[in-house]
Order: sequence, then C-alpha cells, then structure tokens
Amino acid sequence: MNEPADVPKVESMNVDVASSTPPARGTRKRLEHIDAMRPVKQAAVVSTHALVFFAPLTSSTVIGLLMLTRFSRDAFLFVSACMLAYSYKDSLTIKAGTYFRKRFVSVGLPYIVWTVIYYFFTMSNPVKSFPFYSLHGSGVFSSAGLHHFVHLLLTGYYHLYYLLVIMEFYVLFPLMLMALRRFARWHTAIFIGALVWQVAYGVMLATHPWGFRVNGLWQSRLITSYPIYVIGGVIVALHLETVHEWIKGHARFIVSWTISSAVVAAVLSYLARDAWLPSYLHTGSNVFSAAIVPYNVGAILCVYLLGVFLVADRRSARTRAVVQSGSDNSYGVYLSQMLWIPFLVRLRVDYAAHLPWPIAAPLALILTYLAGFIFTAIFARTPLAKAVTGRSRVSWASLRPRHFFAGPEQPLRPDEGPLDVATF
Repeated sequence: MNEPADVPKVESMNVDVASSTPPARGTRKRLEHIDAMRPVKQAAVVSTHALVFFAPLTSSTVIGLLMLTRFSRDAFLFVSACMLAYSYKDSLTIKAGTYFRKRFVSVGLPYIVWTVIYYFFTMSNPVKSFPFYSLHGSGVFSSAGLHHFVHLLLTGYYHLYYLLVIMEFYVLFPLMLMALRRFARWHTAIFIGALVWQVAYGVMLATHPWGFRVNGLWQSRLITSYPIYVIGGVIVALHLETVHEWIKGHARFIVSWTISSAVVAAVLSYLARDAWLPSYLHTGSNVFSAAIVPYNVGAILCVYLLGVFLVADRRSARTRAVVQSGSDNSYGVYLSQMLWIPFLVRLRVDYAAHLPWPIAAPLALILTYLAGFIFTAIFARTPLAKAVTGRSRVSWASLRPRHFFAGPEQPLRPDEGPLDVATF
C-alpha cells in the first residue's frame, strides 16, 4: 500500500512527506469498514436521483428527503480524501508518475469513457417503442454535437461532476499533504479554519456580497466548495487510529447529533417557504447552506459506524461476502445509474403513470441499484473492466464466492475505484 522506505526521490513533482514513524503494515483489515461504506453512500446517491425523477419536487416532504440524501456527495469526497491521505501518510515520497497514472486509471479513464457513453445517450431521440431511445448519426457527428461533447467533458454530465472534483483534489493533494505534515501542530486550527470556510462560503453563495452570483453549476464543481470534507479528510487520515476510537466510543452521541441536526435542517427547510428566513438558512434549496453542515458531518460519521458494524468479527462470512460484493460493484452502480433511471422513467410514464411516488421512488432505487450491480458484475469480467467499471478485471469463476462459505475465511481483496486503498 505504502511506498517502500528506501525509495529515493524521483521525477520532478516528488513531495517530501517523511514521517518519523515506520510505514503502517497490514492495514487492510482495519480499513474493511471503509469498503463497507461505499454501497451505502452509493445507495444515497441513487436515492437522490430517484426522488428527483420520480417524486414531485414541489412537495415539502420530497424536498426534505432530498436534503437528507445529499450528504452522499460530501461523504464521497471526505472518504476519498481520507483514504488517499491514509495510504500516503507514512511514505517518504510521492512519485509523480506513478501517482498520476493511478489517479487517471481509477478516475480519469472511467470519466472519459462514461462521458462518451452519456454523450451518445443524450444525443438520442425518445421514441414510443422499446428501448425508448433512437440514435441518429447526423446529429452526433455535427459541429453542434462536438460542442455538446466538449461541454460534457469540461463540466461533467449530471452526476459525473463528482469525479471532476475528485480530480481537482488529486492535483492539489501532494502539496496539501506536504503542508499538513509540516504544520502538524496546527491541525486543530486548520480544521476549524476549514469549518469556518465551509460555513462562510455557504453564506456568501446565498448573499453574494462580492456583487455577482456564482453559477450553480460551478458551485458544485469547484473543490473550493468542499473545504471541510477534503481538508478534514486528510487531517482525519493523519490521526485515523485516534479518530476511529473516538467515533466508536461516541456512537450514541453521533447518532443523536445527526438526528437532531436533521430535525433542525428539516424545520429550516419548512420555514424557508416564508420570505423572512435568510437565504443562507434555506437548507432545502441551498445545497451549501451553513445550516446543513452539522447534519452532513453527522451523517458521514453514522455511515462510518455502519461500516464498522457490517465488518465486525461477529458478522457471518455470508454477510461479509455480500458487503464486499456491494463494495466491489458500487463504483459501477454510480457510473451507470443515469442509464437506468431515464429508462425507468419511460416505463413509468407509459405503463404505470398512476403509481404514487412513495412507491415509485423506492422501487426506482432498488431497480436502478440492481441494474447497475448486474451491469458492473458482468463488465468487471471483460477486457473493458477498468474503463467501464473502474475495477480490475476478475475471472468469471469469481461469480461463485466459494471461499466465503467453505473453510477458513480468506482476506477480503479490495478492488479499484476512487475509494480503493490498494491503488494509492
């Protein structure tokens, strides 16, 4: 996982991150709970989109539910930052060539491939018969089509902007880690500064005191919108053992905090219908509202606790196998979800128009996740595995997880993707 201690500095972008402690070894078991967080967070992402497409966005209840599921974006960034920093925290150097090659293969390559896929999808025309979409080459290879493709590539189609933000973080990470290692005694102050930045940024986006309004598209696509999650993630990684024990020891407090902050955020979302409430407290419409930060942080910690629970020693081998399979395929679920959701929308419009949203949205969540899971499980066993699913190719025989049900348990193997510790 970590660079060998005797590796000399090479290439022009090596960053000195030397540590006085020896590199950590055998950390895989300790980090199984991080893998277990991945399918939970991806389910929250799919839940958000299921609500957007299958529930009335004019409903206060739906707005409140969206507010509660949007933490998944911040959790995605926090965990990615934390695990990348954890894997390098005891390394003497970051070899620029190896570092950026792994970042491109795990995130950049799937981003490009899926941008192409969604380009062809968005250039398709809806038709009445199955499969509900028809592609005409004349538009695809036109100048307008090229302009549309470049726009998708630069801004990220719908949900793919997550990966743009991650790539921005990857570029900044070596310098960020170097600075945080050098100012180790100031981590608490830096963390508080990041929190103040997060809160103040939300207020400024709502009130735009600088005299102009930042476009909502760019708000979500700039790394500057997520300081507490990326800076905090790196700081937590440098103290992960201590933080891990603190989280486990304060589980009841964390759950209570999360529930309480969710109630406060829901009340503010309800009150936002009245003009007197300041715009920076509109937790429903303002995704960077200062008032939603306590809930987001609490929700991330709750998912962490759930991950610890799912991989505890007392869990059965079968349960651990299911959790690991969900983790392995969660990246593909995230990448492919916007192929399945529009298809389900067409099915609902044509065949189940009167299905109420409290049934339609959960059903869409289940079917979308299942479709993405099967899609990923299949493509992960083809030569396109790395580009399409973000995973290393695995054998077809691995579809039968015999080692989880016969004989002693085998170590769980991490697969690749933004949260894969082994690739960092």
